[in-house]
Parts: sequence; C-alpha cells; structure tokens
Amino acid sequence: MITFSVSALEKAPVKKSGILPENFLDLAPQDQFSAAGEGNYDLTASLVSGGMLLSGGADIPVAATCGRCLKNLQFTLKESDLHIFFELADGQETVEIDEDLRAELLLNLPMNPLCSADCQGLCPECGCDLNVEKCSCQVICAADKVSPWSALDDLKL
Repeated sequence: MITFSVSALEKAPVKKSGILPENFLDLAPQDQFSAAGEGNYDLTASLVSGGMLLSGGADIPVAATCGRCLKNLQFTLKESDLHIFFELADGQETVEIDEDLRAELLLNLPMNPLCSADCQGLCPECGCDLNVEKCSCQVICAADKVSPWSALDDLKL
C-alpha cells in the first residue's frame, strides 16, 4: 500500500520510489492480460490549494496474447507523465494512492495487443500463421466481395 502523510507534505514535497507487487494490477486469470512480474514507481506528492498533487511515473510488465496471431507476448506497461489530484478532507491524515495508480496504469492497456505492428495474423481459412508461412488458400479479398451497398451505385438521382 502506497500512502502519503499529509503532515509530512506540509513541510515539503515527498518523494517515494519502490516496487509494485506482481499482483498490483489485480488481473484475473481469465483476463486477456496477466501480470508478468514486479513493477516500479517513482512518485512525488506535493500540497496544492485544496489537495495533493501526485506526479511521477510507474511501470509494470504485462503478458498478453497477440490479437492477430495468438502468440504470447510480453511488454511493459508505462505511465511516465503521471499527474493525479487528490482532494483532501479536513482532518485527513493520509492519502492512499494504490487504486488511483492502478486505474491510471490500466488505462494504458492496448485494446488489441500485437506482437509487432506488421503482424499478418492467421489465415481465416486454414489457420496457418501468415508471419511464418504463406498458405495456398483461395481467400476472397474483402474488396472482391459484393457489397450490399453496391446496388446504390446505379441509383440515378
């Protein structure tokens, strides 16, 4: 648990660095992504009018499956320009930032992770990995298919 003491912040900004545990992102085994190790954080908290401003960065390794070819891949989830504002209540002594930091990191997960930008994926007919071999299937190109909207091309207005 990463916490900052409000009374310590009144004197000067507080810097904290440390290790994020492997289960920090709280990813379930059935999720598309899984934890791949411990991460790091380097954060600075300072008092600003009405609250606390947290800035810094964090990173954590994540494992996933390529959205095109289904190969396992690993990448580092990074947030290097982190800025989170916490409103402070009267008499609040500490601020816990774990959930907010977790949310910021999860927002950086890709919608469709890829092993490489030019991944060719799998053949929709035979299932062979097009990155490794070229298949001999007669796959119909999407441009060759007859569109249901093609009837509108002949419409005279």
